[in-house]
Amino acid sequence: MKTAPETYKIQALRGRNKLFQAIKIDKYIQMKKLAAFILLFSMAAATVTAQKKLSHNNNTVTEWADKPAIHDLPPQYKHESALLLVHDVTLDYRYEGKGINVYYTQHRIAKIIDDRGIEMFNKVMIPVGSRTRVPLIKARTILPDGKVIDIAKDMIKVTKNESGQYEIVFAMEGLVKDAEVELLIKEIKPWSAFGSQVFQYQVPVASTRFEIDYPNDIVFDEKSYNGFPDGKDILRHNRRHISIEEKDIPALKDEPDAFYELHCQRAEYRVHKFINENRPDTARILTWDHLAREIFDEHYRYTKEERAAVNKYLTTLGVHPTDDDDVNVRKIEDGIKNNIVLYQYLDGEKSDALDSIIKNKAATASGYLKLFAACFTQAEVKHELGMAYNRKESHFDKGFENWGNLENYLFYFPNLDKFISPLSVYLRYPIIPEDVLGIKGVFCVIPPKHDNFGPMAKVRTIKSLGADASRDNIAAGVTFTKDMDADIDISYSYTGYAATGLRQALMLEPKNKEKDIVRKVVSVSDKPEDIKKYTISNAAISSSYTNAPLEITASVNTSELTQKAGKNYLFKLGELTGPHSSLYYEKKRVLPIDRDYPETKTRTFTIHIPRGYKVMNPESIKMQADYVDFGLKPVISFNSDYKLTVDKKNGDKLVVTVKEYCPKTHFATSEYEKYRKVVNTAADFNKVTLLLAKKG
Repeated sequence: MKTAPETYKIQALRGRNKLFQAIKIDKYIQMKKLAAFILLFSMAAATVTAQKKLSHNNNTVTEWADKPAIHDLPPQYKHESALLLVHDVTLDYRYEGKGINVYYTQHRIAKIIDDRGIEMFNKVMIPVGSRTRVPLIKARTILPDGKVIDIAKDMIKVTKNESGQYEIVFAMEGLVKDAEVELLIKEIKPWSAFGSQVFQYQVPVASTRFEIDYPNDIVFDEKSYNGFPDGKDILRHNRRHISIEEKDIPALKDEPDAFYELHCQRAEYRVHKFINENRPDTARILTWDHLAREIFDEHYRYTKEERAAVNKYLTTLGVHPTDDDDVNVRKIEDGIKNNIVLYQYLDGEKSDALDSIIKNKAATASGYLKLFAACFTQAEVKHELGMAYNRKESHFDKGFENWGNLENYLFYFPNLDKFISPLSVYLRYPIIPEDVLGIKGVFCVIPPKHDNFGPMAKVRTIKSLGADASRDNIAAGVTFTKDMDADIDISYSYTGYAATGLRQALMLEPKNKEKDIVRKVVSVSDKPEDIKKYTISNAAISSSYTNAPLEITASVNTSELTQKAGKNYLFKLGELTGPHSSLYYEKKRVLPIDRDYPETKTRTFTIHIPRGYKVMNPESIKMQADYVDFGLKPVISFNSDYKLTVDKKNGDKLVVTVKEYCPKTHFATSEYEKYRKVVNTAADFNKVTLLLAKKG
């Protein structure tokens, strides 16, 4: 019996430059591939395979029929735009040389049903990793009359997308209704102990097959999610095997306020253990505790030179162990993120050595993390380093340790009960990526004296800041010219998560683009010249430390908000609030509701009514919709009201107050109607128009 080389068992538990790095690389590739395939089927396209039979016989799959024939469209799919007739994915793990390679094969057939289907499948984009070889790509269009159009090799291009990821791109030719498109791709990937494969898209799948084949001294676990059937590890022909077949997977349509990828049917897999006939130990490997130990070994082993360099560096940052943890966390984070440049790759054997990083002011992600960990350790800031999934793509399953889905590093500070995101260079404590809010992560509990004995992993809930910490406020005063144009002094104020994207945009865009950003914020301006002047304050990213509001104030003159109606005027009050999404479509809700973060929105508008005019319909301002929990606390609410002061001499004054409140980020599908009522009420306020009429 051939056993796994001892190096692979070492890699499974340790291996700074081996398995742990391979896991991170493969995880990145898998996530990018998942995102690309979702885009592929929802907007732009993917293409797939053609074969006559839709069933799989004798455990074999026909990969490429010499003479493909058009399939009949099953009647239950006639109202769809397209249909995946076959979706087959095979992974074959092989010992080659001193390592293991994974032979990945994907084979699909898609039938085009209408013009939307043509739009979805007219372009193929296949993301591939930098360490992945692609020995074979075949693609063709089969027309309804049986004519076959093969995609020539010189039409298949390799390029990079906006994220720097390599992609294979080509267009399908001759697509018409009732045509079929076909893709066969073979890739050779580096070994990975973890993986995830999606099998549900925005078009239905008539038949799918997932297969993993691997040497008999490796045992995989597989677990499926969102209704996809589970597989089971079996021994067959002296190799181990997992095979899953499923038919009639319904299309999953995207919906507003939902994390689409999270709910697609998928299969996940991981190495459970190695079998060695010379060793009786077959303990489960790659557990959460193994991950915590890997984190410790990767980031908490320092040389004397590194310690000395870090101590000197902390002095330059003004960090002292006697200071409060809160103060030192801010100094360390701001010092590193402002002065050490984060690179995807650096040359040199010592590029990740801390003394080299501090001297050269450059680091890769692993070096960045190690520097943070060393600084917190030397400054005696109690902390834990951990990893978390992306809540928009994967559920955390404590019982199924899939390290491949972990993509966010976080530091947790027990004395502060807060987190930082070390690799998010445009975020500052306590703001962390929205992708991890409210979910669980796995953290390495740093043991006393750094002796890594006993359990080291702790699963923690990553708490979000409350709704009061993320505010989106607008205050405006409105007067009218003789021509009834609106003169508006307006102020936008953002804190917490509401400010992060805007702060980043203001930091990254050149100064000459600043007014373009302001125009997008000041939505009441119709033309660039409508904004007479503006100011920006607290735009620095470091303002997050005190949660100082990012404020944009502007003076605007616009004729777009008023309209003459006979002797009267209409004033579009609701448009002062800016655009607001609505949920008016009538289809039955399928997906639960997820929001990016808890938030509070407050609007205060002071409208100076021209002398001699009055508001004829002030009651149209009053709106209210609340959804409360069992404790009668609102989980989402909208309220708008007004106060009218009559002043015959100077003109009446109307003060309008609007408040939206949503401390909750997740709502079950059963809560949708209550949630929708509040959202639509807020959207309806955008349409409020005041009638201004002459008094008497």
